[in-house]
Amino acid sequence: MSQLKRLLSFIRPYSLRFVVAVVLMAAVGACEALRILLIQPVFDRVLDPRASSGPIRLFQMPFGGQSIYLQDFLPHWVHNVWTMVAIALIAVTVAKGLAEFLATYFINYVGHSVVRDLRNLLYSRIIQQSISFFTRNPTGRLMSAITNDIEKIQNAVSQVSADFLKECFTLVGLMAVVFYVDWQLALLSLVLVPFVVFPSANLGRYIRVSSRSSQDKMAEINNVLQETFTGIRIVKAFVMEPFEVAKFKAATRRLLKINLRWVRAQAATSPLMEILGAVTIAGLLLYARNAILHHAQTTGGFVVFLVALFKMYEPIKRLTGVNNALQQAIGASEKVFEFLDVRSEVVEKPGAINLPPFQKEIVFDHVDFEYEDGVPLLQDVNLRIAQGEVVAIVGSSGAGKTTLANLIPRFFDVTRGRIFVDGQDVRDVTISSVRGQIGMVTQETILFNDTVFNNICYGRKPQNEAEVVEAARVALAHDFIMEMPQGYQTVIGERGQRLSGGQRQRIAVARALYKNAPLLILDEATSELDTESEMLVQRALNNLMSGRTVLVIAHRLSTVRRADRIVVLDRGTVSEIGTHDDLVNRGGIYQRLHDLQFVDAEP
Repeated sequence: MSQLKRLLSFIRPYSLRFVVAVVLMAAVGACEALRILLIQPVFDRVLDPRASSGPIRLFQMPFGGQSIYLQDFLPHWVHNVWTMVAIALIAVTVAKGLAEFLATYFINYVGHSVVRDLRNLLYSRIIQQSISFFTRNPTGRLMSAITNDIEKIQNAVSQVSADFLKECFTLVGLMAVVFYVDWQLALLSLVLVPFVVFPSANLGRYIRVSSRSSQDKMAEINNVLQETFTGIRIVKAFVMEPFEVAKFKAATRRLLKINLRWVRAQAATSPLMEILGAVTIAGLLLYARNAILHHAQTTGGFVVFLVALFKMYEPIKRLTGVNNALQQAIGASEKVFEFLDVRSEVVEKPGAINLPPFQKEIVFDHVDFEYEDGVPLLQDVNLRIAQGEVVAIVGSSGAGKTTLANLIPRFFDVTRGRIFVDGQDVRDVTISSVRGQIGMVTQETILFNDTVFNNICYGRKPQNEAEVVEAARVALAHDFIMEMPQGYQTVIGERGQRLSGGQRQRIAVARALYKNAPLLILDEATSELDTESEMLVQRALNNLMSGRTVLVIAHRLSTVRRADRIVVLDRGTVSEIGTHDDLVNRGGIYQRLHDLQFVDAEP
């Protein structure tokens, strides 16, 4: 029930519309009860030639209260019984239809608005998580939560809630009718209700569990799709289409198995109610025969009772379906609220100040970092990077080079130690003010399915087109951009797939140039390029590095020879620091890496 209470809490901003919808749905239930009460005068007065021509009583208030007559609601000039019944039936039906339309609109407005708010909150909460959150949660699972899980909830808080209110008030109105006509017979008829309610409740719990499993299997399918589509070139290069198809079929087979579980549970509800309904009606027919013969009940009265009882079957049946859908939504909401409750490991300190423009140095002070407790990746790192200095980080794979760079913009927080920027601990300043002063060009070039212009402007609001063009010129990207069909307004496709690797990287360099940040992190920026593209990108990077403080991460030692200092990481610790010539002649790890690379490069 905690998930349901949290879902209902999202309705508060729309309370007025929700209350109006509830009142209108109550009117729908009352109109449905009145329509059925109008059946009695049809049988007892209109169709019976022996009937009196006196006032038509709809019902009497309880405990001997005042009687309510049909004539009380009609113009005084309407005298014919059939005309009175016909006018009343049309008026009540029109009122019911109008109230139902408005109530359905308002409740769906509330439901869709709640789901929009929930989806927006979930997306904003996920996107603000630290990088480690995304390493723990597959993309398919996150996509499934925002799309499929929210879709289940949307069904519950919009359409299902509308059905719930309508059927509840209709059921109340119909119950009032059957108790008014014959309360003893009504009590006897409702004896069988627990035999419907208890199995339905158990089936609902089973459906909730199955729905949660179904959403998990759907997340698996999303993950398979995401991995396959993004890695389609590798799939085709290794002729793995049959393998991927088989993996996808296995995932859909597991989803089918789970879905059929709750389908069986849901399908069992209707036959159960029909069987119990048939037993009830058979007994009622025997009772009615004797009651009418002994004048204990009129034909019209019994028909009203029977119609109301028959009509009660539909709301009860639909309410059972509502319960099933609600259980699915509660099952789906578990993962949604689980993500909403996750707190990022990287949080902004209360009262954090803005970091002033970078002027002096970055200091790593006895920094330790570990992804998992007890498994250190960086240990006791001490390093100073002066303003305007180009520092290269090298080392074997897994030495912690990228992780070291990621600690500066607080993609992760240090486990122990501190990182200072101009004397300010990065944990004491706002995250945006730190990241706003850092430009990045990474090995994996991330571009968006947007125009070239918007990709270059990403992260900084464009002031004028000339600045964007100038950034592209310095990045050596302007010429090939102008050769594109719409120039800077050309849409480059998902992840920039319409561009070559070198072109994508130069767009990324232009983006970093346009941001004009004083600190620059280059993470393997040329490692995946061919020789010609690497030469062009390297020239663009040289333009980008001019006048900035740069941290370069590279496997290719040829790209870091001109660095002011080279830091060698070995198993998470700083083992050597110096210039290229100094380290090559020192006879340490750097010399070994240098010799391996250049020996391999010899014919």
